Amino acid sequence: MSSREVIPFARSAPALRGAWGGHPVLTVRAGSVRVRHQAAVAFDLSYTGDRPVLLYVFEAPRAVAEQGCRPGAFALLRPGTELEIHHPEPMEVLAVAYDGARDVDLGRLGETPKGASDPGVRLLAQELRRVLREEDAADVRYVEALTQSLLVRAAAVLASPPATIAVAAPLTPGKLRRLTAFIDANLDRPLQVAELAAEAGLSRAHFTRAFQAAVGEPPHRFVLSRRLEEVRRALAETDVPLSNLAVRYGFSSHAHMSSAFRAAFGATPSSYRRSLEPPLLPLAAS
Repeated sequence: MSSREVIPFARSAPALRGAWGGHPVLTVRAGSVRVRHQAAVAFDLSYTGDRPVLLYVFEAPRAVAEQGCRPGAFALLRPGTELEIHHPEPMEVLAVAYDGARDVDLGRLGETPKGASDPGVRLLAQELRRVLREEDAADVRYVEALTQSLLVRAAAVLASPPATIAVAAPLTPGKLRRLTAFIDANLDRPLQVAELAAEAGLSRAHFTRAFQAAVGEPPHRFVLSRRLEEVRRALAETDVPLSNLAVRYGFSSHAHMSSAFRAAFGATPSSYRRSLEPPLLPLAAS
């Protein structure tokens, strides 16, 4: 499967597979819509400008995020303009191509602001991601309905006056790097928003708004994401017991870590670790 295609246009809708069961790129065609979700691979987009395409970023490298392509950001590419984007570092991106844009007047939209985000777009994208990753045989009618709602919501946000679009002044790149390093060094204990705001030298309210603008999610969710990424790395690289990992990365219990991990990655820590183990070879006949 070529990673240089935004949407590998399938002739029919394949069965949807869980993320841990196969390739990190999942695709499906649902009626007039083609959907592609990629996790942990380089992002290459060659857009010919022939149809509307909506892009939503779930995860992005720090250098890319600082350029505006941050978690929670979305873009609506409209027909008529070609575009090339190539990011060699792993990114998690949802791409939806529309053969037709029903009930949406794309001509009245202004330019997509850099780093546009919206709670409604985020919730719809997360639900679409959940369906693609967790449901083995999802109803393609539901997938199509979700993608059409996603387009309607994104278009409504972009058609609003600029002041209503969630593109706030973010933290400076240097301050964000220092804050992220502080979070990573203290994952073994509770981290309150007030403490993070003090570390950044901002009031709590100002910090929360600036942080959301910089990374696309509130501080507590970002901290949880960093904890879970460290757990995932430790599961792949060590055999440390799960209960010890829960303590090491600041979870209140093994059960808390497991439920959060499953919600984020579609698998429990134990099943994820088993999926990384090499298959047992059959015994040779004597």
